[in-house]
Order: sequence, then structure tokens, then C-alpha cells
Amino acid sequence: MLISGDDPITLPMIAAGAEGLISVVANVYPAYSDMVRLCLQGKFAEALPLHSKYIDVIASLFAEGSPSGAKAYLSEMGLCKNTFRQPVWPVSDKHLQKIKELMKEV
Repeated sequence: MLISGDDPITLPMIAAGAEGLISVVANVYPAYSDMVRLCLQGKFAEALPLHSKYIDVIASLFAEGSPSGAKAYLSEMGLCKNTFRQPVWPVSDKHLQKIKELMKEV
């Protein structure tokens, strides 16, 4: 059994035979799992717009380290505080602004 562990390549991985995903973006946007379900049903044309919708979000999740990106999103959604213990740090103010812009688009 092969499972994708990398959100941005999940669609092609399932197309190549992967059977699922361990996702980071789904922790922030659970609807991303709809894309995975469509892929598993072989409905790649329907899945592609969903995959494309989240590709910039996925990149932003890891741009300044994980789990900092995911926690920034969840904090902006009011689901947690954006506090950390070292050695993990919050995303920069500049990156947080980008995250806020992406949230408006999604």
C-alpha cells in the first residue's frame, strides 16, 4: 500500500496508484479530503479544480516551517492561539499577511 504524505503531489500520486493521503492542509481545510475522495474514485477531472484551489495554501503552510503555517491559519480562524514552545516559532508578520490574503481567496 502506498500513501501520499505530501499534499501538493497527492493528485498525481493517487493517479499513479497511491491509496490515500496523510495530509497537513486537511487539518486547516477539511474539505481538501473531497479532492482525495474524488481521486480515489478515479474522478481526476473533478478533483483537479479542488487541487488547484489549495495549491498556494499548501505552499504557504510549509514556507516558514511546520507546524507554524498550519497554526497561523487555525489561529486566524479562531480555533487556537498562535503561541509556541521553542524551538518552534510563529510565522513572520509578512507571511501572516500572505496567509490572510490566501484565506480570503479560498
